Amino acid sequence: MDEENKKAAEKAMNLLLVQDRTKKELQERLYRAGFSEKAVAYALAYVMNFGYIDDLRYAENYISFHKDTRSKKELQYKLIQKGVPQETISEAFFSYNKEDEDTALRRQLRKRLRGKRLSGMEFQEKNKLISYLARKGYALPAIRRILQEQEAAEP
Repeated sequence: MDEENKKAAEKAMNLLLVQDRTKKELQERLYRAGFSEKAVAYALAYVMNFGYIDDLRYAENYISFHKDTRSKKELQYKLIQKGVPQETISEAFFSYNKEDEDTALRRQLRKRLRGKRLSGMEFQEKNKLISYLARKGYALPAIRRILQEQEAAEP
């Protein structure tokens, strides 16, 4: 093993100590650190051999941590950006359910309303709210259902 490979593996281990990363994220960080393609490949193989990089585990943890604040669509998009393969993302969403998305939608709605009442809103203001939630990746039927629930619950 030459010196550059050893340094690349050491750098990879240090990066993983700070934060869990996907294979793509670690690869990009090693390239930015100035290591050659051969050294990066060695470092990735080294850490994967010990199980320190696992995109499925990463995706499951990411979903678990963010499911209360983001829509399923937004979570999928973020994981794709991080270089997680689509099959792995689908597998990671196995335990995700509709209630998780409803919880996140309710939280986004409360945050956006900031104490305002839905029943007192103008038509345009409600449409802006619906558009915002749709851009966040929530389905229109779910948005309407949650808005009706919220409005019915208001005093």
